[in-house]
Amino acid sequence: MITEEIFSSIITGLEITVAEGIYALSALDPFQVDLVVADLLLPDAEPQEVIKQVSARFPLAHRVYFSSINHPEIQAQIEASGGLYVSKSAQYADILERVQQFLGVDAINLQAIRDRNEFQSLIQMPGSPKPLTIKQAQVMEQILLGLTGKEIAKQLQMSPDTVNAHIKEAFGRLGAQSRGEAVFNYLKARNLAWRLHGKTILAELYPEDCISR
Repeated sequence: MITEEIFSSIITGLEITVAEGIYALSALDPFQVDLVVADLLLPDAEPQEVIKQVSARFPLAHRVYFSSINHPEIQAQIEASGGLYVSKSAQYADILERVQQFLGVDAINLQAIRDRNEFQSLIQMPGSPKPLTIKQAQVMEQILLGLTGKEIAKQLQMSPDTVNAHIKEAFGRLGAQSRGEAVFNYLKARNLAWRLHGKTILAELYPEDCISR
């Protein structure tokens, strides 16, 4: 789910419990819930009742409603209850920006990506103050393929020392202590970049054959 992906990206250590309806939601302990993400189209309640019940049950939690319903009255009810309405048809970056603003977090600094210099890529690990450089991202792509430092140096026409420097810095920006952790975090960051920027990231990683890739 896109909603789960977004919240997992911006909230560290997120524990998710899925409730299929209002009845199931009422079984949860409100003091153990910090965030409620609800659809307004539930099988056992009308949209107005969903907002009313969620607000009453979880008054101290952040409440976000993702829905395809686009009625001003519904949106006004959500706003009056202290919740956030987000349209399912909104762009991924817009959803991410609105949710982060609502939660008061800046795990994914979209402005830093917009303001990046010519050497920086579009790939940024959530929580990192700056994105990977294009060279660091290209090195990580080769690591994904299982290449050694020497093989990467030959492939990218760099010296082994330069490759090692890129690897060390990339691991730091990815918050990784090991090769396996770096690969996991890089894939997470690259997937996020793909969601936000699409094929644009390929032109940075594979400038000569981005279309075929």
